[in-house]
Amino acid sequence: MDPVALGIFETLLFFILLALSFTALMRIDLTKYFQKGAIWQIQIIYIFTAIALSYLVLKAIMNLITISLRILG
Repeated sequence: MDPVALGIFETLLFFILLALSFTALMRIDLTKYFQKGAIWQIQIIYIFTAIALSYLVLKAIMNLITISLRILG
């Protein structure tokens, strides 16, 4: 597969996974672990966790794609 097309696919997939993981993380109640009024700290935790989770899932998917392309092609 073309490296440019694979890069575009990876970028689009990252943002899709970021939106999904951020939406899923918002369902978790982290307020009980923080002091009252620590809103910006909670937001930072949500954002960084969503980015890290999206990155890890993306790399797993892309690794599976590259391995399957190497085996089949």
